[in-house]
Amino acid sequence: MTASAGDAGWVHDADWGLTSAAADADVLTVDGDWVLTDGPCSPRRYRLTGFFLVSSGPHIYVPLLQSSDASRAGDLISSVPISASICASTQGIVLARAPWSSYYISTPISPKWTRIPHPMYSHPITIPVAIVASGDDGHGDGFLIICAVPLADGPQGFYRFDIYESSTGKWRTGPDRFPTGEILPSSGVSCGSAVYFRTETPSVVSYDDAAGVARVLPPPPRCWGSELQWELAEANGRLWCVCVRGRVVEVYQLGERDQWTMVGQSDAIDCSDPPRPLRAQSAGLGVVLWTNGRLGRWDLEHGRAIQLWFGEAAPPPGSCAQYVPYCAELELRR
Repeated sequence: MTASAGDAGWVHDADWGLTSAAADADVLTVDGDWVLTDGPCSPRRYRLTGFFLVSSGPHIYVPLLQSSDASRAGDLISSVPISASICASTQGIVLARAPWSSYYISTPISPKWTRIPHPMYSHPITIPVAIVASGDDGHGDGFLIICAVPLADGPQGFYRFDIYESSTGKWRTGPDRFPTGEILPSSGVSCGSAVYFRTETPSVVSYDDAAGVARVLPPPPRCWGSELQWELAEANGRLWCVCVRGRVVEVYQLGERDQWTMVGQSDAIDCSDPPRPLRAQSAGLGVVLWTNGRLGRWDLEHGRAIQLWFGEAAPPPGSCAQYVPYCAELELRR
């Protein structure tokens, strides 16, 4: 099967072979009321519809759910500027970058790729970047591009934040010489006016542009260790941390006073390789995993999995294959 934006039969409900809970999954208190409330970060109407797969070959759009917006995603990957790669997306706004600190943007209102001005200082092409949708309740096509730029003239692990604001058409600089440890590329998600990145430490770096404040937060207490896989996600306006311990998936939500609360835990997933979480943003209550060469959405609210077949096999996320989540304002159809 060849990947294309027009494929219509890729999604089906699937049994992921869940077995009894893993022996090493400690019993924790799970907040059972979180599914009834929404956070303040993003409107509910934007839903995760698929991923842009960025690798050494041509861009591919992987539809997680069938939607009427697949044609726009197909147009985006077929018209990506030469030497540019899609690197970030939120609420229908998609960002691509190219060498020589070049950035291109596409919004739901202005869908064609538009080049934005170069930043004041040069940007390495692999720097961490995230987009914040601006405007009243996310309406319109206003946005911020927030880049975590490593300082060339300081100790390793020090960053500054360069911000492009669509309303002014100009770049500006946020907090300078902010110590974080090495920020991981392709780890950024946005939630309200803030962006969040993972570090190698591990820790979570937050920069809130509205407040002009950068912070370093600890990850959830169980998200430590070299064998553990974890990613950040935004769901229903709340920041999540998705951790895979062995073959058990645990989901944590960031609350007041920067406290993490476990909001979901799977049984052990029967698979040959440990699942790999993907960063995602959506109004839905679920996380996305790479498992045995396939992508799937685990729906915590309804307790089921929706699995996506991807040709022979979907490459595992990593340095050679990046999955950029794509959200759209639409009614999904199954």
